[in-house]
Amino acid sequence: MSRWLVSQGDRQFAAQDLDELKSLASNGRLAATDMVQPPGAADWLYASEVPELKGLLGSQASGQDFDDDPLPQRSPLPLVALFLVLIGVGGAGAWYFANKLPEKGELDLIGENGLALTEVLVTEENAQLYAKPDGASVGTMLKDSSAAILGKRGEWYHLKSSTGTEGYARVDSVVPAYFFADKDTRQDYDPLYNPDKYVSVKNASWLQLDEQNRNLTIFQFMIHNQSKFEMADLVLVATIKDKTGKELEAVEIPIEGTIPRHEAVMVGTLSGEDARDLDQKRLLTTTLFTELANEDEELNLRWAEGVEVEMNTTGFTEANIDILEIRAVPNE
Repeated sequence: MSRWLVSQGDRQFAAQDLDELKSLASNGRLAATDMVQPPGAADWLYASEVPELKGLLGSQASGQDFDDDPLPQRSPLPLVALFLVLIGVGGAGAWYFANKLPEKGELDLIGENGLALTEVLVTEENAQLYAKPDGASVGTMLKDSSAAILGKRGEWYHLKSSTGTEGYARVDSVVPAYFFADKDTRQDYDPLYNPDKYVSVKNASWLQLDEQNRNLTIFQFMIHNQSKFEMADLVLVATIKDKTGKELEAVEIPIEGTIPRHEAVMVGTLSGEDARDLDQKRLLTTTLFTELANEDEELNLRWAEGVEVEMNTTGFTEANIDILEIRAVPNE
């Protein structure tokens, strides 16, 4: 019999064979972070570790409500194996982790020289790091090594590997540290690993005022942070479309400054001393601008609400602002 066992949070079921397991993955009913037990095996694996499932998996478990339980609860058996890899302990350590998942205070660092709260564990052999999503490779990460999170962009993590290489890796090629904790801790620290789910663009509008430069578009909006963590390293994307809805152009917009926890802030443009020089303009959150203006009141004369974006395309009828990348800053 070739039956596979599947664990999704508190739910467990069986797939009759590998073909059924592949069908579940293709239909979005099996996620990379779900646990599977091969036929006749005693150990459990992440679905992303099964070679036959590569390219078929989604990144979030099927059938789960994000607000109720953002991440599936794991069986302690596979966690024991992963903790042994992380901290290299003997029988005493194995007994400890088999009988006790880490509490919040213990999650900051799992084991001596182990996995920190803001890190992920690499689960693929020679996982690729890319200069940008779907871009050129800049290096690889060894399986069971750790990497620090620098941000999240869609289905990609912006990471810094244990060897110091920075780049982007698919979310299903790593496992966040808080997977090794209890349900309450996972919910509490979820914004560190999924910051884009807690930050949104509100009350967005756009206009074109400069008759001499019809490519200059001003976007006005608020950035709302619903998490308990400060957000930083914000990258927005401005997308313009024609009257048929066809996308004409997309421009990435890096924003300086932070978004305080549980707050909403505006974003504006600080012009240089020569207001006509677009290269001197800085796009800032009002949080950062307020800090700068407190030290130099004359900056208020060069500040304008809204983000000024230079587009190459004219004659568009629709424009949107969306969050492309963001990082949650751990509390000190």
